[in-house]
Amino acid sequence: MKARRALTIAISGAAVVALIAPAIGQAALPEPTRALVVPFKSIGPVKFGISRAKVFDKWGAGMCAHEDTTGQDTCAWLSTSPNDFPPEGTAVQLRGGEVCGVMMRAGTNFHDGSLTITRLKKWRTEEGIGLGSKMRDAKKLLGGTTVKRKHGVTTVLSAGTSNESRNLLEGIEIYKDGCHVT
Repeated sequence: MKARRALTIAISGAAVVALIAPAIGQAALPEPTRALVVPFKSIGPVKFGISRAKVFDKWGAGMCAHEDTTGQDTCAWLSTSPNDFPPEGTAVQLRGGEVCGVMMRAGTNFHDGSLTITRLKKWRTEEGIGLGSKMRDAKKLLGGTTVKRKHGVTTVLSAGTSNESRNLLEGIEIYKDGCHVT
């Protein structure tokens, strides 16, 4: 339950950044239409240790904010769909200028509770698991669970929060120990 709450807070926080930071520039969903998701390692070309500049080279410019409480930066790429809250999107957490956490999530249509997955539709694991997959299939990636820590890295698979999406994969979060994803 804590992992789901962390993921929701992360994207919700990113959504707030999107609303209050128009001066930073309007970011959209990342540019790639395909990405390989590797639990405990990466989402597409974004992996631990790369710089914000390299993330921007791969995903396009994101909206970033510094968090004084953690000393980390959060950069987000969000859909602009007016029907979704939280919106479909991705985010990276940077500590010391390098990626220490990465996540992606489907949007939730606030009218009917369905998941919205557009550009992130083809962001999948080798096994074909991605946003919108059945949770029972997604949990097989982590040995039958939704949260697993391995070698100082945690991968979290979050189910949807509405009746329509509770059996579907809504979010994937991968972060290193000590990386406070917000």
